[in-house]
Amino acid sequence: MPRSLEIERLYVAYGNACVLSDVNMEISLDRITCLLGANGAGKSTLIRALLGLTAPRQGNIYFNGMEITGLATHQVVAMGISCIPEGRRVFPKMSVQENLLMGAYQEKSKVKIRARLQKVCEIFPRLAERKEQLAGTMSGGEQAMLSIGRGLMSEPRLIIIDEPSLGLSPALVKENFRIIRSICESGTAVFLVEQNVRQTLAIASYGYVLSQGRVAAHGTADALKNDVQVQKAYFG
Repeated sequence: MPRSLEIERLYVAYGNACVLSDVNMEISLDRITCLLGANGAGKSTLIRALLGLTAPRQGNIYFNGMEITGLATHQVVAMGISCIPEGRRVFPKMSVQENLLMGAYQEKSKVKIRARLQKVCEIFPRLAERKEQLAGTMSGGEQAMLSIGRGLMSEPRLIIIDEPSLGLSPALVKENFRIIRSICESGTAVFLVEQNVRQTLAIASYGYVLSQGRVAAHGTADALKNDVQVQKAYFG
């Protein structure tokens, strides 16, 4: 069975405005794959298409060999794909534990839910310490932990993480990227959508660069670091 998320000739438009054009990608389920691109490149639209939030005009999306193009979002999640949205977006008036349980809303087994809670709390001990605290009263770094923890509660095979460094201090960014690497090492593949190029290429195995809705470059992280166009665009 193929172990990847495959995107084939994807076109997405809003009205007459084409946002993604002929996008082809393969995201392997045994590593961290990154997507780089400036604001307006089409990164968020690609995520929406993958999650069934925006229907593509053309193209196909396959997950583990099964077509998921056009599936509803809850069906995509049930297939094993989870997403950590940009800006964290926790439920502010719910407790830490209630937020985490929302990530496992499709799971009926209380035994499995307890096991997942324990695993998340081992990754983020602070969440265990503050399980009764309202999420909206937590710091930005703590909310980032909670958002990732909630995404892991569905026990995904692939987790899409959108701009995890947004609004965080350099120390918290470094810690977040360490956690993302450890998530992949524990068996959950990561599709990391970021603008923090140096940190991202330091932990990713493979990457794509999106520019004006098209794939402008792709290759191993080392190849992208040494790509002249990527260096000009991101490293000066």
